[in-house]
Amino acid sequence: MGLRIIRHQTLYRDERFYSAFPNVLALPSGDVLLAFRRAPDHRWMLGEAAEVERDSVDHWHFRSHIAMLRFDGGLQERVGARGLPTYAEAGDQDANLFLTSTGRLLQYGFLWYPVTNEIADKLKDQGFAPVTKEHLGAGYIYWASYVRYSEDEGQSWSDHILLPDEPTSGPRTMKYRPQSAPVRGRMIERSDGSLLIAGYAGNVKGQDLPVIRFFESRDDGVSWSVPDTMIAMADVTLVEPALAAWPAGKVTAFHRTGHNDDRLVIAASSDEGRNFGPAETVNVKGHPYDPLNLPDGRLLLVYGYRHDPMGVRARVVAEGQDIADTEEFVIRDDSLSRDTGYPSATILPSGQILIAYYIADERGLRGIEGTIIEID
Repeated sequence: MGLRIIRHQTLYRDERFYSAFPNVLALPSGDVLLAFRRAPDHRWMLGEAAEVERDSVDHWHFRSHIAMLRFDGGLQERVGARGLPTYAEAGDQDANLFLTSTGRLLQYGFLWYPVTNEIADKLKDQGFAPVTKEHLGAGYIYWASYVRYSEDEGQSWSDHILLPDEPTSGPRTMKYRPQSAPVRGRMIERSDGSLLIAGYAGNVKGQDLPVIRFFESRDDGVSWSVPDTMIAMADVTLVEPALAAWPAGKVTAFHRTGHNDDRLVIAASSDEGRNFGPAETVNVKGHPYDPLNLPDGRLLLVYGYRHDPMGVRARVVAEGQDIADTEEFVIRDDSLSRDTGYPSATILPSGQILIAYYIADERGLRGIEGTIIEID
């Protein structure tokens, strides 16, 4: 079995913007959508001095939004980047895409609510801790996860549909603040048409570390519920889960981890994700993971790699195969910053595969690039 890199291609780079967390999706029409989180990046104002800012991370911004481009099947740009409608109170973070069997396009992620430094300090005095860093210029509160949908391949969108609160977290700590778990990573559609997204929650009753909870929809993404399903480990933090469906109702959940030497954790289900067996560590390092179903039943597992040399890596996994025993392929190993990765993969009309990710240039400005590969 071999994996061949055909070429690298810049998909989007603009020095005015910090662009990250991409998601790519090939449509039945043959076009390809690229969605990503975008926000102003003020380092262009520094000129040559921007190089010393290479490791500065700006993942919070009050103007953060989801941007989308459209390419043809050969990755020639059809429609340039445009911002999707923003939520009134908070900024969008992750740009996940999913196409249901009915043709409805879903975009889902989570939100950060900005507050002034003054309010952030007062909230800290009350025992509530917004995310604050000097270069951010403000504080940020995790707000909620959401789904929205499009019936015309992304030309127009529904309003943000906020996902339900975590049932075990009790009354809301602030009157208007939702308490849903953050979501990112690939969702699945079951054989009965229901949809399943995995999220990660740090406020689940009886759990000391973040665990995996789920959101389920039975009406093509319009409304969602929280089933009584959980994946947890006593001494490992589980975050940023992605789901992959195998034949015969089997599902694997892939997790980024904390307190685990950056190693992968998986959990398996034999009933389309309604229940999961014990979580187990796999001796593979990286995060987060995107599992793409291949036509022959295997998975292409792509993931960011924030150890020297930094970049993106991949494995091809057959059902039941020990992931750690598969060959690791280096997609990129030339990132100048550890703030890189978050790959997403899709199968192009040609049968080749596009892997998109974000990566810094020599000045430290983030952009979205892609690698086209072929797999034997």
